[in-house]
Amino acid sequence: MTRPRPKETKSTTARRTAVGVAAAVALLLAVPAVSGIREAALGGVSAEGALGGASSDPPPPQVTRLSLPFGGTWGVIQGFESGDTHTGYAAYAIDFVPAQPIGTRAPRHGAPLSRFVCYGRPVLAPADGTVVVAHGGARDWPAYVKGHDEGNYVILEHAAGEYTEFRHLAAHSVTAHVGDRLHRGDVLGRCGNSGNATTPHLHMGFLSSIDPITTRPMTLSGYEVMSFDGTWQAGDGTPNKGEILRPFAD
Repeated sequence: MTRPRPKETKSTTARRTAVGVAAAVALLLAVPAVSGIREAALGGVSAEGALGGASSDPPPPQVTRLSLPFGGTWGVIQGFESGDTHTGYAAYAIDFVPAQPIGTRAPRHGAPLSRFVCYGRPVLAPADGTVVVAHGGARDWPAYVKGHDEGNYVILEHAAGEYTEFRHLAAHSVTAHVGDRLHRGDVLGRCGNSGNATTPHLHMGFLSSIDPITTRPMTLSGYEVMSFDGTWQAGDGTPNKGEILRPFAD
């Protein structure tokens, strides 16, 4: 005797979707996509100054309200002090990729970068700030090939001792120039595969100094996180590896 299948409900559909999206992020984690930003500056010195690390002294309270640097639904593939590449200089950085449904396969070796869902997505200023570093002349490396240069990146100064940086931006996509004043939500470049990212993703860091480059903890605002029952809850300010998140709707 065949048992009837249970009736699909909105709650079970939402749960399946949430688990599926989380599984998709887990799939992306299995891809060798996460860069070693700590190695990005050849010889240990960047074009703007020596690489430092995480400050040993507690930073002053954060005064800048930082938003997510993208629209839509994304996942966190590396968080703070992940034990992978987010140590030392990159201890308080976050790597993001757009979330995809369960069953989505990573593009094959040799696939064009346009096959990666992250590639070409706009990267947004997370708060008002002034561009203090803008490198946009690097190439994108083929997928699964680790680059040997610093890549394309932008650093914004928001307040004294508060900078955000965005790495692995696409070739010819950096629209910001040193001295430009950007407002929250302005496009500063597009997600790419420059520098030593082996597949496209967005690296966001928070710095207390750019010479030497010194990372510090950051708190993000104005976003929500998907629960495994498919509902959305306000984020706690610290995105964690494996979370699915999106900005609050305006």
